[in-house]
Amino acid sequence: MLFNTLLLTVAAFGSSANAAAAAYAQCGGQGFTGDKTCVSGYTCVANGVYYSQCLPASNTAKPASTSKTSAAPVSTSKAASGGGSSGTTYKASFTQYGSGDTFGSGNCNTKTTACGFYTSPGYSAALSQNAFGVGPGAGAGPACGTCWKLTAQTDSSGHALSNAGNTIVVQITNLCPADGNPLCSQNGLTGTNQYGANLNFDLCLNSGANTALFGNSGVGLAVGTAVQVSCSQWSGTVVH
Repeated sequence: MLFNTLLLTVAAFGSSANAAAAAYAQCGGQGFTGDKTCVSGYTCVANGVYYSQCLPASNTAKPASTSKTSAAPVSTSKAASGGGSSGTTYKASFTQYGSGDTFGSGNCNTKTTACGFYTSPGYSAALSQNAFGVGPGAGAGPACGTCWKLTAQTDSSGHALSNAGNTIVVQITNLCPADGNPLCSQNGLTGTNQYGANLNFDLCLNSGANTALFGNSGVGLAVGTAVQVSCSQWSGTVVH
């Protein structure tokens, strides 16, 4: 009996030791208790203090979510006409960028955004290219200045957040480019990223949007819903 128990214990330990996070799954971050190693071919890459993600080993030089634009053009097949249909609820993922992130991003509340303006005060975000309307280097997209009501529901693994249902309204000031960035490379408004989201909103840290939406949930990436609303529901000031 003791021998059989020992075998079961060893087998269980071996199974646990071989566990690994799936492709594009969360693999680390403050408070994270899941698998911190990735399946073969993927590497755990930090995206801020609260979130790390399993990304292809050949592509780890590119961050999972960054709203810095580059001069390289992106296929127009990944760009929609800009913005969404007002009143339509989209599944959305929420990330964060700006001063203090792990990618060395600068202040996201500056006139150097793709839209050419920022908000102070007021929550702002970069929008995935399929809804922003143009690619990197093309200037302001049709979605610039649109306002969106964002509701966070789950973490990247589908577990309900401690503050599930928390809602904020943001104004779009920047582009989250598709090239090399799976979170923002949806093909049209019906396409989805690895979290099944039609849109990705990269929340500007310097505007306080990430803190307002994530709250004390302990995550740096969340999934929920987004709906375009009148900017009369947004509170803030646009600075040109």
